[in-house]
Amino acid sequence: MSGTVKRVPSIWTTGSTDILNTGTWRSAIAVHEKRPAPCYGACPVDGEIPIWVQQVRNEEFNAAWLTLVENNPIPAAIGRTCHRPCEGACNRTEYDGAVSINALEQYVGDMAIREGWAFPAPAQESQKMVAVIGGGPAGLSCAYQLRRKGIQVTIFDANPELGGVLRYGVPEYRLPKKMVAAEIERITDLGVKVVAGRKLTGEDLGELEKNFSAIFVAFGAHDAKRLPLFTKSDSRVLDGIDFLRSIRLDAPLKIGRKIVVIGGGSVAMDVAGSALRLGQQAQILALEGRAVMPAPEDEIEDVIEEGALLHDGAMVKAVEDLSGSLLLHCINVELDQNVSPGVIRPIEIAGTEFTLEADTVVLAIGQDPELADWEDRIQVSKGMAVVDADYKTSRAGVFAAGDVANIERFVSTAVGDGKRAAYSIARYLGHQDAVEEGFADSVKEVSFKDINTFYFPTQKPVERGKVDVDIRKAGFAEIRLGLTDEQALDQARRCFSCGSCIECDNCAIFCPDMAILKDADSPLYYKVLDQYCKGCGCCLEECPRGAMGVKEETK
Repeated sequence: MSGTVKRVPSIWTTGSTDILNTGTWRSAIAVHEKRPAPCYGACPVDGEIPIWVQQVRNEEFNAAWLTLVENNPIPAAIGRTCHRPCEGACNRTEYDGAVSINALEQYVGDMAIREGWAFPAPAQESQKMVAVIGGGPAGLSCAYQLRRKGIQVTIFDANPELGGVLRYGVPEYRLPKKMVAAEIERITDLGVKVVAGRKLTGEDLGELEKNFSAIFVAFGAHDAKRLPLFTKSDSRVLDGIDFLRSIRLDAPLKIGRKIVVIGGGSVAMDVAGSALRLGQQAQILALEGRAVMPAPEDEIEDVIEEGALLHDGAMVKAVEDLSGSLLLHCINVELDQNVSPGVIRPIEIAGTEFTLEADTVVLAIGQDPELADWEDRIQVSKGMAVVDADYKTSRAGVFAAGDVANIERFVSTAVGDGKRAAYSIARYLGHQDAVEEGFADSVKEVSFKDINTFYFPTQKPVERGKVDVDIRKAGFAEIRLGLTDEQALDQARRCFSCGSCIECDNCAIFCPDMAILKDADSPLYYKVLDQYCKGCGCCLEECPRGAMGVKEETK
């Protein structure tokens, strides 16, 4: 045999494979990467859910709260009112049930109130001043984020106290006033100025522009929608938001014995539940079928358990005056699926007519922003302020978000809008560093197939308990019990922490070429040795959380 033969020592004699530069064999190399979890993508406030849940698991509760409030300053309130899209997206759903993220958020938020945790003061102060019109979820969120950057903020609100729907809409039994007050006080303690009891209109815009560097419009949607079948002057017909507000102000509007609530959203459920607590009978008439009603399923279940009757997939065709009460002539319907998004067209089902008698009808079919005196100052379309991707209106220096500019009428959505609008306002005022950290478009969201479930024993979720029905109906005390310490830790342990490395060392342990080293100085805790990694993918397979991948090499 001619030529030179390179002798490769056996590992049995050297005890090492260092001489085998296995990295030269590869066409791809392993990479550690932080990837977005599906709960993050679904969260209206862009919350770092895997991070703060992991901190709860490690019993780092203050750290978990600080992570939470980076994006949401009112976790105790959102933990009680959010529609929970994060849980619908949770990868654990495909395994043994979603993690009870919302209950964990309430747990951390309540702990922060009990412990008296406060927000850190701004690192520096700015002379720039912003007027926030509206002290509801969007306005509070925006004010909080602006103050964190040292910007001077004044909130103007028409109500005597801040909170908007949180204080004057959601009933006490779902969201206690004391929790709302505590979280608002923590925001105002940052140095937010408050002008309460003053309703600003479009006519005030010019004066505000003289005194403030930017203006944020977030006064919500309070103009209740009406059905033409019902006379506005009829005292037997009330608006749902007015009824709920009257109860929150301890001066409930007078209602009859038999109540029919028209609507299928959270306001309708809250009206029915409140009427039951006042000793009345309540029936709910919802246009949508139960599976697609806007109200969360748990809210529907609550009010039915308490005695309300639900007529879903139905509508009123005619109203008959019975000299004291109203007779509603109704019919079952199906919703036309061949319509544009946002359009609702009911199709009557022949032969399904029925009647309901009502002493009081409460309409809870939605609200619109009151923008009549703003239309000649900012662009308005389809009843809402028109904004661009940065929440800018058509008028320089004027921004808008929340229900006044978004058809998605969820509290958590308003909080997220307020946060992102604050970043946009800060950039407008010269804070070019006011940019949210996110994920590059090329980084793929972690899917269930990316999770190695071998490392996760099955464990069912735990939902918050409920007070007994008879006790619930006797008053307005909170009906849902928070998680115990043990339940909270159990739920936190269930989280896959999708896309987030928790330094389990599997990648280093299972690498056949010892090509991965623990490295405290690396942003993602580990270092891949180019000389030895041959891109076999063992580390990828053994990563429990989808926090590893392989990158193709083109050389």
